[in-house]
Amino acid sequence: MGRKPVLKTDIFHVHTYRCGHAEAVPDEAYIQRAIELGATGIWFTDHAPFPCDLFRGRMMYADLPEYVATLTELKKRYERQIDVHIGLEIEYFPAFRTYYEELAANKSIEMLLLGQHMAEDSGGGYTFSWNEERLKKGEYIALGDAIVEGIKTGFFDAVAHPDRIFRRRKRWGSRMEAVAKDIIEAARQGGIPLEINISSMRHKYLFWHQFWELVPHKAEGIVGFDAHQVLELDAYRSIMME
Repeated sequence: MGRKPVLKTDIFHVHTYRCGHAEAVPDEAYIQRAIELGATGIWFTDHAPFPCDLFRGRMMYADLPEYVATLTELKKRYERQIDVHIGLEIEYFPAFRTYYEELAANKSIEMLLLGQHMAEDSGGGYTFSWNEERLKKGEYIALGDAIVEGIKTGFFDAVAHPDRIFRRRKRWGSRMEAVAKDIIEAARQGGIPLEINISSMRHKYLFWHQFWELVPHKAEGIVGFDAHQVLELDAYRSIMME
């Protein structure tokens, strides 16, 4: 692991039908469209499973070997036309440290993309079980802490849509800024890029300019598509090139 997408020429952050909420098309459909768009590389980062299939919205644990095998075959088939990369988008939960070690040791997986949609809480549960009031007040803090802790483990190669943790907030505030600065500094110290997520730009409260204004101008970053449909490659590519 450790390879990074090339800004402007790679299509980064692509999901597949296995996660259950993406277009039901073969992986090859994304590859063929990426070639037509002139991309030099395409990075698949479907939602990683967890042992025992504890969480929804991701591939099943039994599907992981097939996911890797299928993309490995496509990587070889299209190697003269485009670089196909195999990655996973995954949350950081301290209880699964051994699992991250296994994924990091898998030489076929080129990237672990830290995408923190939920977090463990101090009671041994997860933030998705919190009530609405608690989520509004404290979810972004828990997710921000998890991102910082995850970065420090060294398992992850990039952070997906870091500003999306503020999705339940309606107005930027000082506490949000403090959380943002913690993430940005952890990424700087860890030497891993933060993803500017084009999909987030299309939804209110998912993309925060205030977050990106805090990122140093020369900081390493990635523009990610977060594509769940083939046609999104066209729309997001146009936005990225602008």
